[in-house]
Amino acid sequence: MKKIILNLAIVLSTVSASAGTISSGENKIEPSGIDKVIRLLDKNDYRTGHKKVSIVVEDKGMSTDVSPRYTVYLGYSSLAEMGNIWADFKINDNVFEFLSATRKAPGIYEVKVIEYRDEFGMTEVTHTIDATKMFSDEREMLKKCGDDFCDGELKTSIQITETTKLK
Repeated sequence: MKKIILNLAIVLSTVSASAGTISSGENKIEPSGIDKVIRLLDKNDYRTGHKKVSIVVEDKGMSTDVSPRYTVYLGYSSLAEMGNIWADFKINDNVFEFLSATRKAPGIYEVKVIEYRDEFGMTEVTHTIDATKMFSDEREMLKKCGDDFCDGELKTSIQITETTKLK
């Protein structure tokens, strides 16, 4: 009986899972608002340049009501002598508490936060980010530039799978 109740509790604690796409875009963050920067990839190669993937947590300040405090972004930069390429993605702007960010595999990252959901209250949300298309889109951008300089924002998208769990 205890085993059945435990299994039921585990099933009920996972509320939902969903997937979506986020396109890169211009995101402005005030330097004084940066709370955390977590470097998930920092690869320096003399042939391909310096590639960095970071999670940036912006602190939007405290409020007298129950407002989310943080916004979480994924940032990418590829810095090389013949070109500097970047892409930024807003992952979540409804965060009450940032928990963690990890690299799970090449191009796959996981971000855990606490956010408020009307139907469930405080909820632990895990964002699994598949950024592999971003890297292939960068290779295509570089091919189009040929042997010329290739600076600019990479227009691309990432896939996000969101899993929620009651807190």
